[in-house]
Amino acid sequence: MKKYILSTLILVFAVLVGLVPLVNLKSIQSYYEVPTEAVVFPPLRGSQDRLAKSIQFETISQHPRMLDTATFDAFGQFLRASYPGVFDMLEVDTFSTHTYLLHWPGTEAATKNYLFIAHQDVVPVDRKSIAEWSAGPFSGDFVTDSTAGVEGWIYGRGTLDDKSALIALMETMESLSYSGFQPKEHLYFCFGQDEEIGGKAGAAVVAAHCRAKGLRFDAILDEGGIISKGSIPGLKDTPVALIGSAEKGYLSVEVTFNLAGGHSSMPNTETAITRATAFTNALNDGLFQSEFSAPLEGFITHLAPEMPWALKSVFANRFLTEPLLLNIYQQSHTGRALTNNTAVATMISSGIKDNVVPASARVVCNTRILPGTTPEDVLERYAALAAKFGGTATPYNTISSGASPTSSTEHTDFVKIGQAVKHVFPEALVSPYLTIGGTDSKNFEGLAKNTYRFLPIVLGAEEVGGIHGTNERISVDGFNKMVDFYTVMMQLWSAGKFPE
Repeated sequence: MKKYILSTLILVFAVLVGLVPLVNLKSIQSYYEVPTEAVVFPPLRGSQDRLAKSIQFETISQHPRMLDTATFDAFGQFLRASYPGVFDMLEVDTFSTHTYLLHWPGTEAATKNYLFIAHQDVVPVDRKSIAEWSAGPFSGDFVTDSTAGVEGWIYGRGTLDDKSALIALMETMESLSYSGFQPKEHLYFCFGQDEEIGGKAGAAVVAAHCRAKGLRFDAILDEGGIISKGSIPGLKDTPVALIGSAEKGYLSVEVTFNLAGGHSSMPNTETAITRATAFTNALNDGLFQSEFSAPLEGFITHLAPEMPWALKSVFANRFLTEPLLLNIYQQSHTGRALTNNTAVATMISSGIKDNVVPASARVVCNTRILPGTTPEDVLERYAALAAKFGGTATPYNTISSGASPTSSTEHTDFVKIGQAVKHVFPEALVSPYLTIGGTDSKNFEGLAKNTYRFLPIVLGAEEVGGIHGTNERISVDGFNKMVDFYTVMMQLWSAGKFPE
């Protein structure tokens, strides 16, 4: 609080005495407004029904040994039956048990390879929450809505994460192939089976195949950022396409506290549980200082010129106002996620009986890691904090990764993503972004010049809350625009042509 007050006073003083220069930030949105020759098509007949049907397959990921092979088999058969043109024209290979790599060959003049990624699996649904859903979580039901300015919603797990992208890609390929489109450059598509638990049995197997074959990609496009409306300070009414140029890392840590227990009628003043509680409370203060990592520099460069004068002034004079900016970002959970190595307790356990003081307590914590910080750095901070309360820290499992490299936002492949956004969503601003969740693209690290993470759909706070939560849903118009985006994107990246 003191830092916030001080930084605010410094800013006010600077304005009063004329130290803050006039703001002259130049908008760069025009880079993405170049007209393209790409075309889009009306939705294929039955596209809404195919998306709804895909939701009915409960392709849940919980643990590799719990894979429901029958359901994944049925989903694969559904794809083949629904998109005959794709499976007739493209080369299709199956990896692991149910992960697919599709190849749409380019012409003899092809010199580039592009990869689109989506995943078949979804997270489980908390059975206790089913009564709160407006439609069954695996029903794919269509619910009309006259109040939201949309035709209606398709409900179910996967409508946003991530079957909508997979089905939109399939609809795009089916439509383009039917129209006789021929890509000049090679297009690849990876549809993983276990992204929600790290992708080790799915996308990672495909990535290993690519390494063994020497197959490299000029760019990769996976899920990630969205077109956000209402979440960017100063741009509350403006949709912003947040294109992930990097992805945070992931580490879970188990912190254990051991202290002599005993009979509950004669407790000590300190127990394993009280130490675990003290540690958890201290964790709320964070393990690291907040910071603007490299991906957020592009975010600021792209969006600051579009903001009101007051915020422009703050961003234009970061040498003076950075503490104030960081404080502003700490006011929302999204802002904290973008500027911090987040640390949160996710599981806690202790005790064996109601009248026994336990001799141990365990807290499992999760951290999403900023670029510039390593998993080793994070584990060291956990160990230091745990030691203050008599605990020890060890990695919780083998699912961990560092933050990804930051991809170029000046490369023509990024610009083409922005052009596709402007083609389909002309009112949206384009911006790089730090993807705060994990994606299958991390398994392809080192295999692409640039990797981008973006789900082309406009979402408000209510819809974002449905991802991994209750009432996950997608509007029919939103799904159709996803298909339009991928249709433009494939034309731009592949430099392909339609028959004369």
